Amino acid sequence: MLKYCRAAVERYLEQNYRSTAAPQNLLLHRMKPRIVVTLELSAKGSKRLSFLDLAYAECIREAGGIPLHFPPLPSPDYIREALSVTDGLVLTGGADIHPSFYGEEISAPIFLSPDQRTEFDLSLFRAGLQDGKAILAICHGMQIMNVALGGTLYQDIPTQLPRTIPHRGEKDASSTRHGVEVETGSGLAQIVGHHLRFEISSSHHQAVKDLGKGLRINSRASDGIIEGIEMPGHPRVVGVQWHPEKDPQSETTRLLFAALMEMARPRRERP
Repeated sequence: MLKYCRAAVERYLEQNYRSTAAPQNLLLHRMKPRIVVTLELSAKGSKRLSFLDLAYAECIREAGGIPLHFPPLPSPDYIREALSVTDGLVLTGGADIHPSFYGEEISAPIFLSPDQRTEFDLSLFRAGLQDGKAILAICHGMQIMNVALGGTLYQDIPTQLPRTIPHRGEKDASSTRHGVEVETGSGLAQIVGHHLRFEISSSHHQAVKDLGKGLRINSRASDGIIEGIEMPGHPRVVGVQWHPEKDPQSETTRLLFAALMEMARPRRERP
């Protein structure tokens, strides 16, 4: 139904506003990239709540896109129709993916995200990838990207890799800061230009272990933890383990979201 609504709106705008000056702005507005932003899900008993840090939406808007939110309903028809009215995806941060999704049992301290969200995010990523959508995967979202392609995760960095630097604050889910180094020649390097070493906001205790199929590493922390991944076969897909939306004034954040908008521009607008 969503695709039919979109078509009707587009026909209406073209028929009624083609020749006037003010409505041309509506046509331009219509052509801004529409970006799906995934939501966190909290399940308490029978009550389920979707929510999101607005920083993601603000970064998208600042970069020239239109953020859209779809509740995490893991239905193939729903996901297909949602994707039909969008140009790109931002897979956002959140709690931990159950290890069963990558073939393991719980073996370290974790705080689980509801399976409903995990199933939705995995399905959305795979469908978006198949459709050729532009995708920016952030923190939990990057881990979704890796798991969706058959990769695995370190369930708890302090437990399994005790000699690493802190990747989150002393209080659970709080942030810390550390440096990352971008791999020369990577797609991420093309996005950030000469900013190959910079400081980021980090709040994760899990990390990519085995890479999923078709992925390559694009950045690491000083301790060797993977901080970014991408798909050479799908250059419009990039994942970062840090939280760029928490540094909205950072040049690298602006470059990341600007690149997403450029990759997500409707095909009719691309050179």
